[in-house]
Amino acid sequence: MRTEALALQTAGKLQHASTGRAAASKLDTQVRGDLIHWLDQAQASALQQSFAACMEELREALNQHFYLGVFELENHFAIYPPGAVYNKHLDQFRGNQERQVSCILYLNQDWQPQYGGQLRLYLDGEQPEPYIDVQPEGGTLVVFLSGQFWHEVLPASQPRISLTGWFRKRSDNL
Repeated sequence: MRTEALALQTAGKLQHASTGRAAASKLDTQVRGDLIHWLDQAQASALQQSFAACMEELREALNQHFYLGVFELENHFAIYPPGAVYNKHLDQFRGNQERQVSCILYLNQDWQPQYGGQLRLYLDGEQPEPYIDVQPEGGTLVVFLSGQFWHEVLPASQPRISLTGWFRKRSDNL
């Protein structure tokens, strides 16, 4: 999937990521500097389909054990150029709790700690401590509650590649 993400970048199919919902989204590379490409299940490659099948098993287990009521996964490739960050945030939009569980699969090969680019997860709300840093090593899957854990992406000296997604529940507005 790393190769697929890089091919999309080479083909110019990644867009600068923004913050907020579509109508009110903001593009500010000082706040969020990644390039993204949303995956479309109807056009998924064989690897993407295999990943989706694994994530479906995870979705079922989350619902069975934690009664979350999540029904779908939305995800995108994300490439952070060297120096790019994503400042401290939650993965839920204001007034919208559809995103319940965040999932990040790192696609970096031979990642070294000195490259930086860690995911910093804050364990006590917005408080600066305690926190844990997760190295973006290829094959690592990070899963956490979208509305509970503030987090940020620290700058890296190398491009940082992931497949990032959210298990969603149905909108209360339906």
